[in-house]
Amino acid sequence: MSDLIKLAQLYKANKYEMGYIDVYENYFKDIKDKKLKILEIGIDKGPSLKVWSEYFKNSEIVGLDIKPIELNIKNVELFFGDQTDLKFLAEIVGKYKYFDIIIDDGSHISSHVIKSFNYLFDYLSDGGLYFVEDLHYSYYPRYGGSRLNLNKKGTSINFLKSLVDSVNYENFDRPFYKKNKFNGMINNINFFQNIAVISKDPSKIYLYKNKPKASFFEKTKKFFSKLF
Repeated sequence: MSDLIKLAQLYKANKYEMGYIDVYENYFKDIKDKKLKILEIGIDKGPSLKVWSEYFKNSEIVGLDIKPIELNIKNVELFFGDQTDLKFLAEIVGKYKYFDIIIDDGSHISSHVIKSFNYLFDYLSDGGLYFVEDLHYSYYPRYGGSRLNLNKKGTSINFLKSLVDSVNYENFDRPFYKKNKFNGMINNINFFQNIAVISKDPSKIYLYKNKPKASFFEKTKKFFSKLF
């Protein structure tokens, strides 16, 4: 039994019951002793923060929640506010500058998940990991999802699915293509049951590194594609 599993059981973190600890163990076992900056959105009564505090002994950990709570945990700082309040998020980023790991276990409302991701991804370090938990809420109507229309726009699950194009982005050879801010910045996305992991890392050029000199037509097409 791993240290992470033992800690999750000790502090009764529901991440163990949901099967997330096995996912985290796979990603964290080789970086647990590094000096990292970790942000967790949604802390409830603090069980997972206690887990992270003991597991990442050399790291700075930030807990964010909309409901104030008194907790005193080693190497953990708490912030209380709305995860969609960009001014509030800017205060946190202003202090910590960047994060190596971000975990969204917040409201689970799709629009909130997406808004937080759009803002915080810019402050995720290269090689950093962004986790979105409890994706089953993406299918609940009261959280902005749908059980019937699995292609419904604006759900957190479909937003994450759309990022697959950003993983595979490499000089899309089509006119009038408007580059997405995530294109070329996401190395991989992994979906597990009810949790997704997005790994940030600038993509390498494979398909076009030996591309021959562009013709006049290709240069013209590329020029106009940048205008839209």
